[in-house]
Amino acid sequence: MSSTMLFLAAETSVLLAETPVVDIDNTVFIQAGLFLFLMFVLNFMLFKPWLEVRDRRAARIGGALEEAARLREAAGEREQDYDTRLAKAREQAIELRSDSRREAEGEEARIVGEARREAANSLDQTKAQLATEVDAARVTLGARVDALAGDITKQVLGRPA
Repeated sequence: MSSTMLFLAAETSVLLAETPVVDIDNTVFIQAGLFLFLMFVLNFMLFKPWLEVRDRRAARIGGALEEAARLREAAGEREQDYDTRLAKAREQAIELRSDSRREAEGEEARIVGEARREAANSLDQTKAQLATEVDAARVTLGARVDALAGDITKQVLGRPA
């Protein structure tokens, strides 16, 4: 039995060595023609339209990306411009506040000075009026002093002086 198996194995290997793996005959040309025809039809009906759609989509996406980059750059410039203008406005506001404060302090000093002058004038006028009234009272009382002294001595002593 082992010799029979060896014989069958040797015969199979001889058959395999003699028969080619790929048979090249006239059907190869038919297959090549069908392949080329199918490639032509698929190229015309499938590949070209798909590639055109893909290229258009890529162009739109690329354009949109460029537009987004341009808009992002413009937004950055606008933001810088806004920040610059905001800083200038803040500086102007600070300057206006300090100018207003200085003006208010000057106005306050002027008003206080004017009030002090008015108070001093009023005080001087009151002192002058008081001095005048005191002098008038002295003159009036000086004239009446003799009469009053006589009346007082008369009442105290009981006789005219």
